[in-house]
Amino acid sequence: MQTKDFKYYLKNIFKYPMTIIFIVIVLFYGTVAIGKDAEIDTYAVVTAIGLDKAENEEIELSLLTFIPIVAQDFTEKYEVIKAKGQSIAEAMDFAGLHIGRHVGLSHVKTLVINESYFEHDASVELDYLARNKNLALSTSIICTDAKASDFLEAIKTLDSASSIKVDTLIEYNNSYIYSKESTIETFYKGLYSPSKSGFVSFISLVPEDEDGVSIATSTSSAGQTGSGASNAGGESKSAQSENKKILNNGETILCKDATKLVKLDNEQMKNINFLDGSFNSGSIVIEDFSDDLFKNARLTFEIFDNKRNIKASFENGIPIIYIDLKIYVKLSEAKEADLEIKENVDFKNISQEAIKALEFKVKDSLKEGLDILRENKCDTIEVYKILNNTDHKETKKFMESLEDKEDYLNHVIFKVSPQIFSN
Repeated sequence: MQTKDFKYYLKNIFKYPMTIIFIVIVLFYGTVAIGKDAEIDTYAVVTAIGLDKAENEEIELSLLTFIPIVAQDFTEKYEVIKAKGQSIAEAMDFAGLHIGRHVGLSHVKTLVINESYFEHDASVELDYLARNKNLALSTSIICTDAKASDFLEAIKTLDSASSIKVDTLIEYNNSYIYSKESTIETFYKGLYSPSKSGFVSFISLVPEDEDGVSIATSTSSAGQTGSGASNAGGESKSAQSENKKILNNGETILCKDATKLVKLDNEQMKNINFLDGSFNSGSIVIEDFSDDLFKNARLTFEIFDNKRNIKASFENGIPIIYIDLKIYVKLSEAKEADLEIKENVDFKNISQEAIKALEFKVKDSLKEGLDILRENKCDTIEVYKILNNTDHKETKKFMESLEDKEDYLNHVIFKVSPQIFSN
């Protein structure tokens, strides 16, 4: 009976040609896959890239590389691989030689660049990485005053300890009013905009005992990170460094033509972010405030949402930008003059005096943010695009009337109307 059943099923199989094709495909490609080396054995999984300037105009490339190991503590092991070359492509090849694997960039989330590169057009060095099809345009760009290789050593400790990830830290900047996330995509979008300007996040390495540090790390090593200690233009020893901490306090560099113009602190970034509405969390503080509830108090309001509407018009050839900004806040802390501290105070109805004080504070911040952009001739809020979309002919006529076409922000009238709403 069993033999008959087998013959019956075998006969039915050969009635359907697609079944035969499927069996052939499985037999052919299955044997190939079984005999093929795992991709992890041929590619180095790079999660972060660092760029430093070396001697003789060489580029020092650092790669934070994931090393797969069998372990029971559920931690990952990372190593920083360093190599030098006349170009990034050459240094990348040498790095591959050191570790005996192809350099895989599809998992890169962070690109760390030493501040010295932004003393000139940094897009020259970034061009290779921006055109690399394996590197995601969403890769975060970080500028640092430390050596990028030391920065990667700090990241290595964080990643290996399953701690806070730096890419997560930078992603948070995009919603936080005091800072700005920068990626390869936003960098080149700003570079090729009419004002050729944009922002790059700035993070420092500071001594371990310094106050105000956001995350603690440890970077102290001096060992082999690859084979071939100093041949073929590369290095394979990690630098000796002190214990450091990563400090992300919202500092950001404002670039034009991919070149650093000025480093902005978190308060300056807060003022600019009020202009473009790219935030949904943060706080606003008003000092020496008095009304029926408070006397000479410092009030802190948490922002939990905002809505911005921007439009343009032309009057007698003069462009006018209207910014309608709605900010939703709640009172989170109040400190009276007598030093009595009230935390998590919940007032259902904030007084009109407080609302007006908040609106005045935001309007003043909007002006300061606009002054920064005008002084540096940087249109990071895309005023030109808004004008051009509103009336192309009038915009062209307006631009042709200017002696310095890059200074068009100083010839645009801004009318801002911040409104504060409380819960």
